[in-house]
Amino acid sequence: MEIAVAVIFIVFLVLAALYISMQKKDVEEEGKMPVIHTSGIYSVIRKSPRENVFTVKPDSAAMKAFLASETKDTLGRPLSEKDREALLKSYTDRLEKSLKLIEDGDRIGVQRFIIRFGKECEPCRVFSGDRFYVTREDIFKHPELIPPYYAGCRCEFFSESEWKTVMNIEHFKPGANERFKIPHSKQAFKIG
Repeated sequence: MEIAVAVIFIVFLVLAALYISMQKKDVEEEGKMPVIHTSGIYSVIRKSPRENVFTVKPDSAAMKAFLASETKDTLGRPLSEKDREALLKSYTDRLEKSLKLIEDGDRIGVQRFIIRFGKECEPCRVFSGDRFYVTREDIFKHPELIPPYYAGCRCEFFSESEWKTVMNIEHFKPGANERFKIPHSKQAFKIG
């Protein structure tokens, strides 16, 4: 009888040891799971559009070279050296402003941007009325959506955090149909 009790006690200790070791493995495996899985919070880390924008848009040097070769703007008005400098400065400043707005928006989680039509910006008339927005995903796939679209373009982005109450806005989808054509960057419109 004493031997039977001792055998049962030893079997009980072995089973308890196995149970405890199995529990320890489960805890170690849970510790290896990524924090995002256990927290339930998903976050997207966006790359800056600076990395891709100059694959589809002229950089400052390319725009300077283009403007140096132009004697007249798209409407036939003569371009002086002062006009070329003003166009280049406007283009680089506005592009930098747009890139900074997108990067700032990434930090606070902005997902949509309205394209605001610039005054006297005839090639961009399709954007008039603050009725078009683009998503951050659109910008990632199509960096050509980032204004300005050409030298002298006055279009701007406004993040959804800056919107007034806007009704009847429409998602701007590049290439969806003819009215969604982005103006070509190889043109210049005199400022002023």
